[in-house]
Amino acid sequence: MPNLSPRPTTTTTALTTAERWPEVAGERVKLFHCFLAFGYLLHTLLTINQQTDPLISMTTSKEATSSTTVHLQLFLRQSDPLPPPINGTLRLVFLSDTHGRHDEIPLPLPEGDILFHLGDACSKGNISQMRSFVRWMKKHSCHKERIVIDGNHDQDRIVMEGTPKRDFMAEYKGVARVIMNEVVEVAGGRMSVVGVTWNVCQSEHFTEANNSIQTWNESAGEEKKVDWVLSHLPPYVEGGGRGWQYGSNALSHFVKDISPPLHCFGHIHYARGVRVFNSDITMVNCASTWKETVVIDYCPIEKRALMIHCPLPEEFLMHHLSSSKFPKEWLVVEDELNLTQ
Repeated sequence: MPNLSPRPTTTTTALTTAERWPEVAGERVKLFHCFLAFGYLLHTLLTINQQTDPLISMTTSKEATSSTTVHLQLFLRQSDPLPPPINGTLRLVFLSDTHGRHDEIPLPLPEGDILFHLGDACSKGNISQMRSFVRWMKKHSCHKERIVIDGNHDQDRIVMEGTPKRDFMAEYKGVARVIMNEVVEVAGGRMSVVGVTWNVCQSEHFTEANNSIQTWNESAGEEKKVDWVLSHLPPYVEGGGRGWQYGSNALSHFVKDISPPLHCFGHIHYARGVRVFNSDITMVNCASTWKETVVIDYCPIEKRALMIHCPLPEEFLMHHLSSSKFPKEWLVVEDELNLTQ
């Protein structure tokens, strides 16, 4: 016979909050840990971005051209990595005073739009060194343009009577553009640069360069602004510090009259570095004293440099920072800022 006895009934008793507390507390702890993990991840991403991007607020070329509060960012230590190019800028790579030792420059060269050499590719008129450098430049430079000027070593030091003086700069034919006391447009007409020769700087007669600028303005039908001045000889900068007192006062006046945003040069090897002249001209000694390039990100819209990477050895850094013409507010690395206190 079938079992007709009633089935046992099961009753579910609702647990009180106090009884469920271990379970609730565990869920809250898990949620809290999730928030902590998310916060840590966000902090890490922001820190990495700040370390790799010198202008974290500038993410597009539009922002780069509209910002009025972002100042130039300067990297001085040899341990400072070269930051990525800033959007909306041209990347300029500079060498100077290699003196036949170009094979010691670390390769590959930094990528960029224009490669410059600011004189003294050879030493004491050694044309074999000049030819070697031209071959080296052609082989190792993938830049869209190459621009060079002469230095005091890029010529015959002694010319025998009856022997014609050799044109060292002619060796660059087909490899780089030589600028001699003239204004030229580069980067597809977005930039203009004036290059002055060693002999003109020594003679302190800049008539040819001034005439070139005047003709350039007349052909445009308006007064245009020169973006950079290039020379091998440095200008005289009062209060510039160690090595900067040996520059040319006449060259300083020439540059001041043009008032370019940027003046780049070499010659005084240990004076490599950055100064501000006349409150609005950034001056950069690009001497490759420690076999390193100088890299500048220049905004053709704002007409100013936005980043300069100019590594210096520790023993030269304090001399650099102590100059009254050094813009300490441009430093972006914390330990460099501490040195200026």
